Amino acid sequence: MASNRRDFALVIAMELCLISPSAMAGADPAVIQPPAQVHRFLDRRNVALCTLDALVMVADMATTRRALQVPGVYEANPLMKSQGGAIALKAASFGVELGVAYMLHKSGHHKAERIVPTLFGLPSAVAAAHNSGIHR
Repeated sequence: MASNRRDFALVIAMELCLISPSAMAGADPAVIQPPAQVHRFLDRRNVALCTLDALVMVADMATTRRALQVPGVYEANPLMKSQGGAIALKAASFGVELGVAYMLHKSGHHKAERIVPTLFGLPSAVAAAHNSGIHR
């Protein structure tokens, strides 16, 4: 009988641990947080960030093509050796960028969605800067 009481007390204690603190607080207005103001996904800032990222990708492809005309320069990435492959890779990268940013937006991570275009555009920006220094 003592074992049953101990098991019962353990089950009650575990169930109390599963109750969220906001539910235990009741309907106290001081505890309830108002929802954060949500912006549209394609607002001015996201469109500007994605446009800037697309321009950086185009600059990377253009400077790569120009740098490949210099004797002794070769493309290290085998996927970028053909122009069609480069365009397909950049388009796929841009699509993944939009998808990740949209998923972050829908899940409420609005600050993180603004960082995604920067993270995707940074390698292209570095490559474009490197390529522009080759032909000088």
